[in-house]
Amino acid sequence: MKDNECILFLKPSYVSAIWGDGSIARRYPSCIDEGIDTSNIAIIGAFAIAPEFSNEIVGGVHDGEKLYDLFKSQPELFGPLKPTWEHPAISMGIGHACEDLSIQVHPREEYAMKRENTHGKSECWYIVDVDQEPADVILGHTAQTLEEFKQLAEAERFDELFLRSPVEKGSFFNLLAGTLHSLQKGTTFIEVCSASNLTYRLYDYHRKDADGKERPLQKEKFYDNVLIPYEEMSYTTELSDYDGVNERLLTDNENFSTRLLTCEDKGTVPMKKPYYACFVIEGEGSIDGQPLNEGDCFVLTSAVEEFTLEGNVKILAAHG
Repeated sequence: MKDNECILFLKPSYVSAIWGDGSIARRYPSCIDEGIDTSNIAIIGAFAIAPEFSNEIVGGVHDGEKLYDLFKSQPELFGPLKPTWEHPAISMGIGHACEDLSIQVHPREEYAMKRENTHGKSECWYIVDVDQEPADVILGHTAQTLEEFKQLAEAERFDELFLRSPVEKGSFFNLLAGTLHSLQKGTTFIEVCSASNLTYRLYDYHRKDADGKERPLQKEKFYDNVLIPYEEMSYTTELSDYDGVNERLLTDNENFSTRLLTCEDKGTVPMKKPYYACFVIEGEGSIDGQPLNEGDCFVLTSAVEEFTLEGNVKILAAHG
């Protein structure tokens, strides 16, 4: 493979939401095209390869080409696919919650394929920052049966039902499909997830959109998918050092793997997956001599066996 197929820089996409106020665009202004209305941008899309949501490649021989089109013409750049998937199976976005997100679950794979003709969704969060401490997220619930869950939910006795977990800068959470969750106001996060957009809302605080309407809920589908009883996921962190680069493996499961690369000088890092989808969280430096800046999105393809980072830079790398 050619050297210019090793590192693919990407143009990010933007997602607006009722809980977005453009803070994420102000944190990473280099991601935003001039003239774009940033007032309610909630998420910067760093990596997506599904045909309808694919990022655009910036620079090099593939400049202007959609990532999905490159995958279709050169699938070997991304290694083998997961069973039942038609393209690499993850997406990655960086968001800031100016308001609490809805209480929600994402469907399990079998349910989604049977009922929605699409994939289910598991996800993980790396907490980039919080506006103020103490901070928390809603993650899981206290109910032991579906009947108990419905009784508490329909009565909106949420303080009894929902579990909260403390968060701080650098926290990490891994969520199976069906896990009740809600990121909370003031949280900046990176989400790596199965490449699916299905969300079932249980509760949205009775807030109204720009048209004065409450967003729809999907309670029955929520009840069909919520994991009961809730079991907190356990996982172990693995650390590797490569001279001036520290690699922290956050998770490596059947859905995706994520790792945090922290460079404080210079080091050469081996590739441990066929490709990495990457986002520069903070700092600046270079990768194999190419400059990196805060907010950059790029892919290390299967043409890469190892790469050299230099500078003072923190990167989240994902595979799925």
